[in-house]
Amino acid sequence: MIRTVLGDIPAEQAGVTLAHEHILYAYPGADLDHRTRFDFETIADQVAQVAQAGREENGITSLVEMTPVEVYRHPPLMRAVSERSGVHVIAVTGFFPETMGIPYYWRRQTVEELTEFFVTDLTEGMIFQARQTGIRAGAIKIATGGEGVSASPSPVGEAGRRITRIEDRIIRAAAHAQQAVGCAINTHTDPNDYAVTNPGMEQLDILAEEGADLTKVIIGHAFIKPRDIDQITEICDRGATVNVDHVGIPWKHDSTDQLDGLLAERVTELVERGYGDRITMSYDRWFFNPRAKVTELDPEFLNAKVPYSHMFDSFLPRLAKLGVPDEVSRRFLVDNPRRIFELASS
Repeated sequence: MIRTVLGDIPAEQAGVTLAHEHILYAYPGADLDHRTRFDFETIADQVAQVAQAGREENGITSLVEMTPVEVYRHPPLMRAVSERSGVHVIAVTGFFPETMGIPYYWRRQTVEELTEFFVTDLTEGMIFQARQTGIRAGAIKIATGGEGVSASPSPVGEAGRRITRIEDRIIRAAAHAQQAVGCAINTHTDPNDYAVTNPGMEQLDILAEEGADLTKVIIGHAFIKPRDIDQITEICDRGATVNVDHVGIPWKHDSTDQLDGLLAERVTELVERGYGDRITMSYDRWFFNPRAKVTELDPEFLNAKVPYSHMFDSFLPRLAKLGVPDEVSRRFLVDNPRRIFELASS
């Protein structure tokens, strides 16, 4: 089974799955700002229309909603979008990197307390506005690294890793919660950190120390700015999967064409090396950000601008021209995420 916001579904029903998306995204504290208020019904309809079009035109059946606890996670909106669009939504429990998230209340929690929180989100339901929604998460998110617009690598933390003491604690709790529930762990890494270390490997090392199943871990953003392809294969050799994200979104690059070209070349080389079963794909698109104003100077603009059909109209044909067979690309979108997000136990 795969756990969605509408309940558990047979894994084979997941279909084409985007492994890292955001229905609603706003930085920590935005939910306390009167300028971020929005009409629920209007936004639910708008997002559902985009998701439904993706299902009808490109066969997108499922998406993993990667908005963590403190980034305005909105379970009722996820549920409404899923109901109205017919697209399965897999929510996550977990946190942003410490530089951008993890409110003080959570920084004081022990590994045991954080584990209990994750397991409750996964088995009983997520809290929203101080009420239990009964809407269950289906995966865990962990995140490390610097502020999103920074061009510098993260500082060295404890144990020589570029991971803070609080992030380390959350990762260990995620490993314990995964063992209790049998779910996937989906991660955020800082692309800048690949210049000085392999942040995906640092995350995997901590997870492994706590007994996590690394075959059910997806390392996010590993393709954006790796020092070399060996950093990506090193992650795969540990049993984990790497996510091809920001397709159509030129994060930390000059243009969409530049990043898409680099992503396609790296994916092709990884497939040629025999790692086609260790790749998932997504946009990391933000469907809605409730800021009062979004301009072309804001990262939000780029993440909301990419057409929802871009992967299918542009990126997959680019892969095909480089020699990646359609049946291999289908693994990235169907077979691999199905295997990873299927619950090993419940």
